[in-house]
Amino acid sequence: NNPRYKAVVSTQSTGINWMVEFLYKNNPRYKAERESMELLDIPFVQKILAKRPQAPLPLHLRLTKSEAATLIQAGVRGYMARQADNVQGFREKIKRKQAAATVIQSGWRGHKVRQRIADEDLNQRDTCNVYRMKSSVVDEEEAEPAP
Repeated sequence: NNPRYKAVVSTQSTGINWMVEFLYKNNPRYKAERESMELLDIPFVQKILAKRPQAPLPLHLRLTKSEAATLIQAGVRGYMARQADNVQGFREKIKRKQAAATVIQSGWRGHKVRQRIADEDLNQRDTCNVYRMKSSVVDEEEAEPAP
């Protein structure tokens, strides 16, 4: 009873699976023992699935006719809506705005980088001058004799 195989086989309801389960359950020799068995409980099915797990059924085999019709209608309506002239114009407008926003962002980022570089240069100059001023004040105090 491996859960992985239950997930794989539960998506498939093919005629062969049904036939195997039906014949295994209804074998006259073992009918009482096998009444409650499911396909995945059959030993030889477990061995086969261990070697070759089944791929899920294609979508067109899993959907009912009404579900398939709904899916097709939704796809067609979406396609038609995207092809409308007002939507195409809207897309072009969005592209232009995005391009303008990119230009503005790159200009702003360049400005901030240049500003940060200038601030760093000023900070380095101020620091050097402060140290020079402090060291010259200390030197003057050492040079003056105490009264």
